[in-house]
Amino acid sequence: MPSIISKLAVGPLGLLLTSVFLSSCAQTTASQPQQVQQAANANPAPPPPPPMTSVQPAQPGAAEGQYEEPPVVNAADLLPASALSGPGFSVQPQVPTNGAMGQYSIVADASVFRGDAGTYYIESLDMLKIRLSEIPAIAQLENISETGVFAKTLASSAERPVTDAANMVMHPMDTVTGLPSGVGQLFGRVSLGAKQITSTASNSFGSGQAAGEAGNATLTALGYDQVRRDLARKLHVDPYTSDPILTKKLNKVAWVMFSARMTVDAAMVAVPGSMIITSVEFTDDLVYQTPKADLILLVQKRLKNMGLSPQEIVAFSSNTAIPLSLQVSAVKDLEALGQVPGRRAAAVALGNVMTEYQARFLVTSLHMLDQWSQQRSPITRIRVPGVLVARDQNGTAIMPAAVDYVSWTPRIAGFATNPQMLGMQNRVLWITGKMTPLARQQLTTNGWTLQEGSQL
Repeated sequence: MPSIISKLAVGPLGLLLTSVFLSSCAQTTASQPQQVQQAANANPAPPPPPPMTSVQPAQPGAAEGQYEEPPVVNAADLLPASALSGPGFSVQPQVPTNGAMGQYSIVADASVFRGDAGTYYIESLDMLKIRLSEIPAIAQLENISETGVFAKTLASSAERPVTDAANMVMHPMDTVTGLPSGVGQLFGRVSLGAKQITSTASNSFGSGQAAGEAGNATLTALGYDQVRRDLARKLHVDPYTSDPILTKKLNKVAWVMFSARMTVDAAMVAVPGSMIITSVEFTDDLVYQTPKADLILLVQKRLKNMGLSPQEIVAFSSNTAIPLSLQVSAVKDLEALGQVPGRRAAAVALGNVMTEYQARFLVTSLHMLDQWSQQRSPITRIRVPGVLVARDQNGTAIMPAAVDYVSWTPRIAGFATNPQMLGMQNRVLWITGKMTPLARQQLTTNGWTLQEGSQL
């Protein structure tokens, strides 16, 4: 169920270049399903989270001052207790952190996951929320496939392999490539000059046939694509999820329904709506209503309007680290910011990400800047020194960061005290998560104004 853990793959969300802010985020399973294990065999699985340790007292550091060991925190401090367990799963109560992100463990049992049962690791609170929200759908699809009505329909429908399965992101990018999965690399490039950010991946990297084949003409024309999207909508999940377990079950149930002309409502009569987790912002209606091929064309057209070259558009739209639904969200947020300097560079940087973790981190950053522009002061410029840094009409420098739990580590200190960062006036660090008292003290001492929480 590398599904449950798509490597964020805000992942579901390892993206670019140098070392920094966070250690790399890589998911692995203690007990992987056979299909996933085959994918992971090409590259050694990343090590499991480090042993649980208590918060260490601050230690003298270099010029930056004191450092501290990233703490182990309670999962209940980051998510409501009610979301940490349910039919078929539980989240381990202790969460090691790495300076910015948490390292979460989901135990999936056989009552829901059958042969995919095991322990899965996720290194992003955003991706954890997504994967938890998908578990009820996995359970529901399993229940549907075991009903007598479905079995009869399956027997009478000429079931055959669903070629559309290849259109889904079946394997987290870093499982396939062995690249680090975390967002830490984004904090390693702190050049704020006008130098063009160069691609760290070739145009063909990550294409994986996913976007190119997503518009399977025959299946779309016959209506399978519509049935699958309707089913995903009824389940409150992303039809383009990178979760291979959910993808596999969606494909199977949708294909049988399509072959037998069974309606979604007929298949879902016994689904308890109370199982749906409501804390996650679900996919835009546009993604449910529009065929895949049309969504791809929509994304490409909007990127072209932003000035991206054909090669850059291909790199973006064919990058399997960015689920199609996330591509749609990204271009909408980029458009909402208007034609500000640096918007094109932000789109190019996003197109070069190597994992879903990094993709979601940058898309969330864009969404935060859009929110700032609407509620505080219009954004007038964006720069991309790895992370996104923006200026607004009032001269405020805003750095949005969708991090889980910040502690004052050498990497964090190195980023926050970088001379180019300190040279910016009216600096605001906007984080969506929490931080240690020492991190708060040091950031404030170094002239950062702190904005906390996902809402302004």
